[in-house]
Amino acid sequence: MVIMDNSKKDIKILFLVYIMDFKSYLENEKLSSNTIKNHIRNIEKIIDLYGHDFILEYSDIDIVDSIKKEEFNLSQQLTLSNSLSKFYKYNELSNDHIVNHIAFLNNELKKKYIKRNWELQFEYTKKDLIHELNNFYNIGEWKKYIISYLLIYLNTRNEDLNIEIVKNLKNSSKEYNNLIIRKNDILYIRCKYKTQSIYGDKRNQIKSKKFYKALSMYFDKYQNDNDRVYLFDKFYNSTNQIKKHTPFNLMESTILKIILKEQNTLHKANKISIHRGTNLQTLENNYNINRWFKFIIHRSKRSNIEVVKIYIFMKIFITLREK
Repeated sequence: MVIMDNSKKDIKILFLVYIMDFKSYLENEKLSSNTIKNHIRNIEKIIDLYGHDFILEYSDIDIVDSIKKEEFNLSQQLTLSNSLSKFYKYNELSNDHIVNHIAFLNNELKKKYIKRNWELQFEYTKKDLIHELNNFYNIGEWKKYIISYLLIYLNTRNEDLNIEIVKNLKNSSKEYNNLIIRKNDILYIRCKYKTQSIYGDKRNQIKSKKFYKALSMYFDKYQNDNDRVYLFDKFYNSTNQIKKHTPFNLMESTILKIILKEQNTLHKANKISIHRGTNLQTLENNYNINRWFKFIIHRSKRSNIEVVKIYIFMKIFITLREK
């Protein structure tokens, strides 16, 4: 944009119009309203630092160097850089240096998060979780038992708990995840979960007698004319909504981290990756993972199954070598 009038007032007015046009550009990018608000807010923050005409004076190299000199932590730098990348692209200016800086920041934050997750200490153990789970069962807190069981043993996400309970597969709906009470077991079908578009529907056969009884008791208590019961009348996919029903009111992610912390094996990590519909790399980035197979994951582009085979081979080889 070329600004013909040098007066500060005119520059400010022109820039307000300019920002409105940038907002329209972001809307055409199909971004959410909150994301757009954050981008606008970040650009306004840059304006406060470097003036309304910073876009005319700072190349992508200059703006990155300037941000690095400010007292921003890595997360703040990343947030600003993401917005600046959009803004420079909107202005048809080079943003290569900004994109490279974003990649650098993501990598540094990833290292930081991995280190933090590995060093995490938890107030509760898996044994504590299971003790509380059994307590829910003993006092007839069926809903808490059902939710906690799925989080502990099937490593579900919050979204996976948007569940419809039926006694016949024909009555199940694709609008919900389903728990189907069969003659001798429970069939858990997930068609509404975070990575469904990648991994497809997931099915788990649950043979636990306690879970069968808890689900049957819950179904009989709330059964309606349509022979179906919902775990939540209104599901918000909210952490607060779920943790009201978990051991010690723990978040789903905390429960998963406790389990991985204590059972830090490739077999367990692979099992969890299958349950959740996620890859081992994601588990490494966000949770606790053993250094043995961290090495394998980084060195290999193979599938989860192939990684497991390599890990087993290495463990056998080392064991034989030590003998």
